[in-house]
Amino acid sequence: MLGIRTASVGWGVLVSAALIVGSAPCSSAQEIAPVGQYREGIPIGLWKVFPSIFAGALYDTNPSQLTSNNEPNSGVSARVVPNLLGVYNTGKVITTLYGTADARFFDTNTVAATAGFTNYYQPTPDWVLSTQGNYTRQTDVFNSALNFNNGAIGPSTTAGSSAPLFINPFGTTPGVNPIAYNQFTGSEAITKKFGYDNRGFVTLSGTVYYIAFDHQDNLPANDFLSTSHDGYNYYLSGRVGYHVVPAVYVFAESDGILQRFNNSLFNTNGYRVVGGVGSDDPRSLLTGEIYGGYQTQSQVSQVNPDVINLGVPAGVNSGIPQNVDSSVFGGRIYYFPTRRWSLVAQVDETLGVSTLLQPTVPAGTPTRTLTSLLQTNYAISYVLSVGARLGYTRSTFFGIDRLDNGYLAGASLNYEVWRNLMLTLDYQYSTVRSDAPLSDFTRNVYTVGLTYKY
Repeated sequence: MLGIRTASVGWGVLVSAALIVGSAPCSSAQEIAPVGQYREGIPIGLWKVFPSIFAGALYDTNPSQLTSNNEPNSGVSARVVPNLLGVYNTGKVITTLYGTADARFFDTNTVAATAGFTNYYQPTPDWVLSTQGNYTRQTDVFNSALNFNNGAIGPSTTAGSSAPLFINPFGTTPGVNPIAYNQFTGSEAITKKFGYDNRGFVTLSGTVYYIAFDHQDNLPANDFLSTSHDGYNYYLSGRVGYHVVPAVYVFAESDGILQRFNNSLFNTNGYRVVGGVGSDDPRSLLTGEIYGGYQTQSQVSQVNPDVINLGVPAGVNSGIPQNVDSSVFGGRIYYFPTRRWSLVAQVDETLGVSTLLQPTVPAGTPTRTLTSLLQTNYAISYVLSVGARLGYTRSTFFGIDRLDNGYLAGASLNYEVWRNLMLTLDYQYSTVRSDAPLSDFTRNVYTVGLTYKY
């Protein structure tokens, strides 16, 4: 399912700041550390590079996410998670390069990866330019190197994490028999500050996403069914805000979203308006923002001769609405209660369209998808740390009686065998419960291995 991303495209700037904030608690501890104590990362000029790798084995009770009615397809596989982060900071320029992969060697659907960069440039105190590029491969938010990228234990939210964290803008949710996809993202934003002490700001931004699913070999290369998921998402945003105090700002935002698929039956135009409050003080232990507002979406259906040739009637009155609207809320919070404890919470809502064709639904079904994740890490001692993560997704289908609920829970433990070598244990549970037949699945993944950080 593909949809309207409700998270602001200006997150590239916030994520870059969050990376610096995320390293602050650790940096403070390192500054007062005894001379000669191990410090993570490799300084290369103005760059600080953080390489790490996890290697181990896993037992997966359902790697293909087969429906619960099928025979189990459990198995054992090696698991490798290389991770690299580089941060360049001159004050005016903050550049972040990152890359990670989560390779589980069952098939191509169990290999996730992400790589990219963010660049924050402030030529003068009142102008800010930011650029972001990203490549991601995954099947859904529960099988994602983007969200769970630190050697199977979830994001550390410190400088060692391969950030940035954001949810798929197309609203892809967990499902049975998933098909892996490759997503390419590019965005540009410009901010002008104004008023007393530059507390006011106006931001204009644009983002382009392209998503391409793996196509089934048993379908003709040009078969429109195998490419109906593929397409572009164009996201334009304007935001105005004001810092009521130096660390806290309020904002209003208006966005336009155009989705254009290889199969034009699923094209949509969307719009939303939101307002909210946030914090972007790099010295604060709490950063992020929350928002709420209104969103609407309309389908731009066109007659596709391939549909007619396959016996799907054009212009059938299916009772499925082509224009939908709803309230919207979301946000992302980074919180560091202590130097040993960190939390990340994020929620997104999307309007989208299911690209599954049926004889009585020739133009897809509008959907509303809620995705939420909560992740935390806590250092019990200098040699022992634990992590936990929870996830929930809900997909509502307009015009038909279907509701999909997805749940995730995971926990991890790291024991420092040596100063930069850790024994990692991890468990993750995920499941989907759906009103549609043959759409439920349950999956348990047990992982053990070693994490090495240079």
